[in-house]
Amino acid sequence: MEPGLDAERLALGTLCAELPALREECLALGAKEQHLLTRIEAEARARRPVTDLLRELVGPDVVRGLSTGLPGAGPGRADDERFGCPDGACDRLAHTVPAGPVPRCAVTGRSMTRR
Repeated sequence: MEPGLDAERLALGTLCAELPALREECLALGAKEQHLLTRIEAEARARRPVTDLLRELVGPDVVRGLSTGLPGAGPGRADDERFGCPDGACDRLAHTVPAGPVPRCAVTGRSMTRR
């Protein structure tokens, strides 16, 4: 896979994982940030590149900028309940408790698929 595509997949997965918290932060920041995030979400749903737009929102280190200080996956989650991107557009994996609810893609709203 090309390096640019790897970066896009990583950025998309991080966006999906951090989207609820990012929405809250943008609400607190103002209309400019909310508009940019709406545009980012639309591009992500259409599966077009979002890294450059994310840089406008969070700075040059997109993945670190999205995840720094925001809630994220941590240790202690069950490994046997892993779910991935519903259409394979990113490499995000979500872990749930056994027999827990199926996580949803924050970008598309679709149920994630068991891995």
